[in-house]
Amino acid sequence: MENLMFNISKPLNTDSFIRIGDLSYFEGPLLSLFEDFTNGHLYLFDWVDRDEKSNRWLIYRTSPNDLLQFMQGKLSHLELYLNRPDEEVFFSDIDSKSKLFFNHNSFQVTNLPISYLPLSENYFELSDCNQFEKIRSVVVNLLSKQKSKNEYSIGYRVEVLKSSIFKLSSYNRVVRKIGSVKYEVKNIDLYNIEPPRNLSSNHLKFSGITKYVVVQKSQTQNKKHYANQYN
Repeated sequence: MENLMFNISKPLNTDSFIRIGDLSYFEGPLLSLFEDFTNGHLYLFDWVDRDEKSNRWLIYRTSPNDLLQFMQGKLSHLELYLNRPDEEVFFSDIDSKSKLFFNHNSFQVTNLPISYLPLSENYFELSDCNQFEKIRSVVVNLLSKQKSKNEYSIGYRVEVLKSSIFKLSSYNRVVRKIGSVKYEVKNIDLYNIEPPRNLSSNHLKFSGITKYVVVQKSQTQNKKHYANQYN
């Protein structure tokens, strides 16, 4: 495999990635789609290299609109790569004997070999995608969410604990819908709130914060039972 230059101080956290399906499959996955379920961002795992021990994948964000155009044959693989919303490109060398992609580190590539770039003549082939309807459904759904309200925004809840003491909790709207997964929740006890008659988070005024508690996210097997990587 090529020797890569990468930044070990800039890892990609894939803990909340869930595999949607393979956009290209030939004797194994070649281009696979993942979603970060905390914010709805889509990531492509793009196979580029291998040796006797592992497979190498480039990992980069893609937009729902560009992905849909790619699936309609309007964008090439190279154009899909060049149109990525974030400049950063990551890579992961995944042990051929391990199917769990999130057991492996992913770091930002600082100098990408030319041989790893997608080819401009490569376009989406429906015959190579055995999960077309599932992938298309996810992409269209994300597009509709973008056009309406942002379901991935942070929500707030205010509770009255006792006179002049209130609790403000923030949560991820999407994650809260997944009952088997507990995610980061921040609780702040607020004192001397004015005016007490209006508990809207947009109108809270306070002069003191007594504590700031972060409940760490807990992982469950249910979240990733189908988020397997490849031999």
